[in-house]
Amino acid sequence: MVTRTLTETEIVALAEQAYGVHFRHVSGIEYRSENGCPKCGDGGKGTGSDRFRLFADEHALVWCRRCNFSEFIDTLDKDRRPTYAEIQERRLRAVERQQEEHERRISALEQMHQQMPVAERYWRNLSHNDDAIQYWCEEGMSLQTLDDYLLGYCPRCPTDHNGRESYTIPVISNGKLWNIRHRLRGAADGDKYRPHMAGLPSVLFNADFLRSDADSIVVTEGEKKSIILAQAGFPNVGIMGKTGFRPEWAGRFMRFAVVYVALDPDAEDRAVEIAARFKGRGRVVALPAKVDDMLVQMGATPDDVRWFLKRARPL
Repeated sequence: MVTRTLTETEIVALAEQAYGVHFRHVSGIEYRSENGCPKCGDGGKGTGSDRFRLFADEHALVWCRRCNFSEFIDTLDKDRRPTYAEIQERRLRAVERQQEEHERRISALEQMHQQMPVAERYWRNLSHNDDAIQYWCEEGMSLQTLDDYLLGYCPRCPTDHNGRESYTIPVISNGKLWNIRHRLRGAADGDKYRPHMAGLPSVLFNADFLRSDADSIVVTEGEKKSIILAQAGFPNVGIMGKTGFRPEWAGRFMRFAVVYVALDPDAEDRAVEIAARFKGRGRVVALPAKVDDMLVQMGATPDDVRWFLKRARPL
């Protein structure tokens, strides 16, 4: 059972195990089930599967907005049902925290939008750093791509506590800078990236392709793969970091007849989950290797990639 010393992450994990659902973080302490309520079964398509809520504070309260089932899963309170006032208080606290988080993110984004000169400065650093240019070229980027994407070099990453140097990838969409991804030099796998500004909302890389006139688009993983695919002539977007594909993004793909999901070979389950969100238009692409490695290191051509796209599995 939950104790008052458990972290928020541990509370969520235990609640998922106890109720057999998956909770999605909304804001602050509030989480919503993606599988409906375990008591009233409110989880069918279109029936409001997010009505079962978890408030992961020290009391660990669960509540269904439909059937009004509620209980504390904290050991100290497990035999007492929360009052209506307590439920409303937690809802109010969650709304207040959500509003505060929204305002904080808006303020941070406004600051980030003003940082385009920083991204341009990192790009200009390449003009007197042959090693950085060589790095990007060895990663498969053409000199034109360096300019098109303002790829650059930073001598000291601002959000790395060790102050390591980094190679920079601006995240630009609709003419605005949403963040700068710092790829740390010499970092181990799993510790390569830092954001220029922490706490900003996740976005899709190369999102301007969502306004293209193409019949199809590719969803890939990571900025570098996204750039390499675009360089090879494939409209695509890249999922950044470990946040995954947010469900609300699926609506931005309505103009495309086919959405190919081409993740790494060991991420087939994630690819299936993402492709299923496109309601019959999703296709899972089975690649023998990471797509950027195929094109840069293994000698694959754009036609080779098209061969795999044509054989993608529909969902």
